Amino acid sequence: MNHLAQRDDNPVCADKCRIAVCIPVFNDWESVRLVLPTLARALADLIDVSVIIVDDGSTDMLDAASLRTTGLSLSILQLRRNVGHQRAIAIGLAAIAEKINCDAVVVMDGDGEDNPAHVPALLAEARRHTPASVVFAKRMRRTENLGFRVGYFCFRVLHRMLTGHPCDVGNFSVVPRVWLNRLACSSELWIHYSAAVACSRLPVSKVPCDRAHRIAGRSHMKLTSLVVHGLSAISVFSETVGVRICLALGAMAGLTIALLMAALYLRFMTDLAVPGWATYATGLLLILLLNLLLLTTNSVLGILGARNNVGFIPSRDWSLFVSEWMTVDG
Repeated sequence: MNHLAQRDDNPVCADKCRIAVCIPVFNDWESVRLVLPTLARALADLIDVSVIIVDDGSTDMLDAASLRTTGLSLSILQLRRNVGHQRAIAIGLAAIAEKINCDAVVVMDGDGEDNPAHVPALLAEARRHTPASVVFAKRMRRTENLGFRVGYFCFRVLHRMLTGHPCDVGNFSVVPRVWLNRLACSSELWIHYSAAVACSRLPVSKVPCDRAHRIAGRSHMKLTSLVVHGLSAISVFSETVGVRICLALGAMAGLTIALLMAALYLRFMTDLAVPGWATYATGLLLILLLNLLLLTTNSVLGILGARNNVGFIPSRDWSLFVSEWMTVDG
């Protein structure tokens, strides 16, 4: 009964709502230094705000004094090595779930593209739902070049076809405490944050937000990193993708069998077949059918085998990557 009652409650609606902000950073301290004052102004009406910066194995020297921001309790979670921003988010959320007493967690990038001014709108949307929902900033207008936007559009189409889920959100979101522990024990969180939320079947709401411009420096995401990031989002739904591929292969096998039957019919039941044509067509169709059956079998075995893999559990394993938790005065 207590567990069910907790789900029906939405602590984000409380007058003294406690907010934690998780920001993954890799060699982007100048951007973070400029983002924090804007974030402090955006959350000025809240009494208890804790900012946890996940230092993703940065090689640039950190001047902690430059990050002090009035009104924000600031901590830096330093990782032993670079793990990528998705895994840095997973470690940050698991650490917050275990160490920080809060009612909701704001997840955002520290480069300024996730506009801190939009955080109150995300929190307001979170307050509207009972039970609480994970609230994402829905990407509307993007600021990248034409080539990136074309590639991103193609990826969205592919993602929808393979997974059945739209791809219109990033990291910028609010996670109510009631769902934080469930998310932190999800192995999919170690692969891709927003995809893990969708895969966990948590209630989700979206708020339209334009993506802002980077404040300082240049992005560390190169083409290869972007492709890996996109494939990671799809891999979270590996079972769904595998089943859809099996269905597509099955449909192709059915079509091949129909063509094979048509070729045999033309060869033996009519006078329309060209001499030698039916033999070649039948041989090619049999080879194609055999390959389709082998691919389908491999896909099925891959799906069944993947179900036995537990993988990395952030709530259990996050501390393995943490070298220091440093508190910076607000």
